[in-house]
Amino acid sequence: MATYLGTHGSRIQNYTTDHDNPNTGEVWYNATANTLKFQFTNTNTSGSWSTGGTMNSARVIAASAGTKDSGLVFGGKVPPSTAITESYNGTSWTEVNDLNTARQALGGSGISNTAALAFGGTVPPDSAVTELWNGSN
Repeated sequence: MATYLGTHGSRIQNYTTDHDNPNTGEVWYNATANTLKFQFTNTNTSGSWSTGGTMNSARVIAASAGTKDSGLVFGGKVPPSTAITESYNGTSWTEVNDLNTARQALGGSGISNTAALAFGGTVPPDSAVTELWNGSN
């Protein structure tokens, strides 16, 4: 078994408090708290979930595509399987033209509410249908 010294070329530093300014990936031991510490990759922790507009139709196992300011959700189970499609503009949802085939547990991919794919899913039975969304149809 490799040791930390053998792998990283240094021993784990021992501090009585947490390290003041650790580098990403650095490991140290806090002797006062009796804990081994690790500096994770710096991340932006200032973000949080916020409430956006409420969808027009509640459903489960739907698919989605897009971004937080240009999204699309389609299909799902109300029950039964549904073809409902809704577009999101960053503030509110608008119902737009529905899928051609109502289904649930389908896949979704795309970069915006004007360019997306809906594929597979369960009608039931299972479906291999793929549909292209261009912003209106």
